Amino acid sequence: MRTFLAITGAALLTVVSTLGLATGPSEAAMKLKAGHILPPTSDQGQAIEYFAKRVKEKTNGEIEIQVFHAGELGKSIPSQLENLVSGAQDLFIDTFDYFKAWDPRFGVVNTPFVFRDRDHFKKFLASDLFNDMVGSLEKRGVVFLGKRNYHWLRAGERGLITKTPIMKPEDLKGYKLRMFQAEAPIKAWAAFGANIQVIPWPDVYTALATGTVDGLTGVLSTSYLVKHTEVAHYFTSVAEYYQIVAPIVSKRTWDKLTPEQRKILEETATEAGAKYLEFSAAETATYDRKAQNDHGVTIIIPPAQPWLDVAKTVFAKFEAENILPKGLIAQVQAIK
Repeated sequence: MRTFLAITGAALLTVVSTLGLATGPSEAAMKLKAGHILPPTSDQGQAIEYFAKRVKEKTNGEIEIQVFHAGELGKSIPSQLENLVSGAQDLFIDTFDYFKAWDPRFGVVNTPFVFRDRDHFKKFLASDLFNDMVGSLEKRGVVFLGKRNYHWLRAGERGLITKTPIMKPEDLKGYKLRMFQAEAPIKAWAAFGANIQVIPWPDVYTALATGTVDGLTGVLSTSYLVKHTEVAHYFTSVAEYYQIVAPIVSKRTWDKLTPEQRKILEETATEAGAKYLEFSAAETATYDRKAQNDHGVTIIIPPAQPWLDVAKTVFAKFEAENILPKGLIAQVQAIK
């Protein structure tokens, strides 16, 4: 004899729920991995956590972004960019400092002393030239959020964080200076006379403490946050260049998103950018002061002209040796 079981609507829902089927948007959540190399307490770390939180809220849990801080997905930025292109990593957040290998024009963004001031840099970011440069990068398999509206502008001035006072370019002759993996600043500071040592960011503290290097270029507040200023007690503020932070998505991930999800990521990147400005300004004010009070850091503001004079020779060298395309610096400096 056959036995049939009749299940009411309410009972069916109970059974389905018990089996774990279709219980809400979180069951089908797309989980994305986002990485960067700074600590979670940095301006960058706070902003990307805010971005992840808002994306989850706006997508009703359809997209969950897990943030990996302090180089957890790769100690060097180039390694995380490789992850992005391959699809092993979904998002990456950092500056445009590392893209010269993809387009030689990007060397101009971190060649010291190209930009007159922050306003000049902002106009460059809004220019057709920069938009074309970003387009060339996207052909490599990445998508930049916030095109034509880049505003995650780091507040702190870049300079030299060192163990001994650096007052003028001549003080750098033979000085063991840490640099990151980017051709333009490596060759620029070598032209200033420094003895360049390329070291990943997570290893810089040890390099300073052991004497492998005697200084680095960077932002004072960030170096305080990762304790560089425990051993390097001088900051020479030279306005080396300005930095914009950008959220970047793997093209492989982007292609999986619906138009509505893409729109949400774009809008949230703009929203998080406003928060980044707040975090960065607060970090600079707080940690610059703490670097002086807690670690005894002396801030040096030298005359600018000697640095600018050396920079002009660097510009000529870069174009003569095809480190930067001929005429590019003049094109950038002509932007008003």
